[in-house]
Amino acid sequence: MEILQLSAVLGVFGLLGFTLWWLKRRGAVQIAPLSFRMPMRRKDDRPKLLERVDALQLSPTHSLNLIRMADRAILVGISPNGFYLVESSSWKTLEAQAEANKL
Repeated sequence: MEILQLSAVLGVFGLLGFTLWWLKRRGAVQIAPLSFRMPMRRKDDRPKLLERVDALQLSPTHSLNLIRMADRAILVGISPNGFYLVESSSWKTLEAQAEANKL
């Protein structure tokens, strides 16, 4: 009885393998090779249009995030209720103020 079950299972897997081989040969199925490596990120020479510059955690559920979008600086408040625009200004103005405060 065990030999009959084993031969039935092997027959089903053999039939599935033959069907897959036949479909692949006809071009109906394309199988990509397995790759276990992490995909590499492409390094673009383009400047980033959107990036998180800094963050300040106010509480476990509240924070302030400074985001640079092209030539704009956006300060966003984040809470469990949503996102809030706190301030928006030119990035150059913000950099000039930061340099003035360093001196």
